[in-house]
Amino acid sequence: MTVQFQAFHSIKAIDNREVLFNWSRTNPLGALDQVWRPKNRDELQRLLREQPGRKIRLIGSGLSFEPIHSVYAEGNQALLVDLCQMTGQLGVTEESVTYHAATPLDALYADLIAMDRMLPASPGVIGIQTLGGALSTGTHGQGLHQAALCDAVLALRIMLADGEIRTIDRAHPEFGAFVMGLGLLGILLEVTLRTVPNRIMRCTKFTTDYPFLLEHNERLNREHGFVKSWWFAWTGESHVWLVDPASEEEVARYRAAGSEPLLLEDGTDTAMNATIDATLQKMGKDTKDESQAGEHFETVRRFKDATDLVGNVYQILCKGIPAPQINCEVAVPLHRMQEALEILQAWQEANPGVLHYPFILRCTGPSEAWLSGAYQQDVCWIGFLVYLAADGTFVGGSMEQMRELQQLLVPLGGIPHFGKHLAMDLYDFPALLPRWHEFMALKAELDPQSRFENRWLGQLFAPAAGESHD
Repeated sequence: MTVQFQAFHSIKAIDNREVLFNWSRTNPLGALDQVWRPKNRDELQRLLREQPGRKIRLIGSGLSFEPIHSVYAEGNQALLVDLCQMTGQLGVTEESVTYHAATPLDALYADLIAMDRMLPASPGVIGIQTLGGALSTGTHGQGLHQAALCDAVLALRIMLADGEIRTIDRAHPEFGAFVMGLGLLGILLEVTLRTVPNRIMRCTKFTTDYPFLLEHNERLNREHGFVKSWWFAWTGESHVWLVDPASEEEVARYRAAGSEPLLLEDGTDTAMNATIDATLQKMGKDTKDESQAGEHFETVRRFKDATDLVGNVYQILCKGIPAPQINCEVAVPLHRMQEALEILQAWQEANPGVLHYPFILRCTGPSEAWLSGAYQQDVCWIGFLVYLAADGTFVGGSMEQMRELQQLLVPLGGIPHFGKHLAMDLYDFPALLPRWHEFMALKAELDPQSRFENRWLGQLFAPAAGESHD
């Protein structure tokens, strides 16, 4: 049987074995004969009960940091489980929806808009993520008035390592562990999410300078619904999006246009155009694509001739393109955001000409997820990335830069996004995340054989010397 994967996945031969690599093509996820796609819940449950020694990791769209779900180094018996045959809507109430966890976010969002509903959370930028994968790794949007996508969850159905199925709702004392469990506590089967009435939004775009960003970024985040900033530190410019409810007149125009994104062409911002052209040239050189044909160039071109926009929140904010990249993101406590920007500005001045993509700033409010960098605190998520060439290589020094930037944010209480590239050894997770040991104890209780753990996760959650979580 031919196994189909996302278009951005790649398959390469290693030692006469076909191996699946993920979107950045930097590490193998598993041999094709390790990929298993159960047709239903019963097949999955049977495997867990009849083959208790098998290691299992889940793969959604394959967008996460490679080591978090790779089984390639776990031996031939380890499985990479793809639940793509178990997708779709399971139920709807006036204020909630229930879906199979393997449902792509794009499908969920399309259904919500058809119902004139939305989630009470800003979406992540890439809609091809699966619901379960996005929740498990802490996918978040932007805006201090909300937190991560997982904070919109009302209840989960999860299959444990022994095949038992449990329902975990908000009344459960360990809800915050299950809602972002990195696939370590069980296999997410179904998710119930709270919904609210849909709101048509206006995205106001403008360009500003570094002093304005430093002084006003927190204020903007407190005053507006959703805020996202791209900080081109090498020029000092920032491109900012402010997303708020549209006016009645704007909503009427949007509806009259067939509810398609409405460009407000009376306010085109050309201030970034020269910077964008220069950025595209450098990116082309760094990625060996000086014709600028790769999809990653579109993530920068969108800032040229920027125009205000009216649409639903998914039309405005789900603009991500899954182009191969090394992508890091670190949550810094909001009260230390200015300090973080000053440190990064000094780093940029000491390392001119290095970056080929701006820092991405997204603030969020407190999260309930035990493993979230935003657990019980307002944060500013600071993202930085390097795009890869078509042959899977990256410009020299990129990995060192990714590590160095993380290292700069660690003393500020920086906590990494677990779904993205991270240098594990830089972080003291038990000190950063107050529920870390409780999560480890729950993991040991529910999966005593560590069936859902691969080598990388085993290292991440290894007890310190003298500790035990049995």
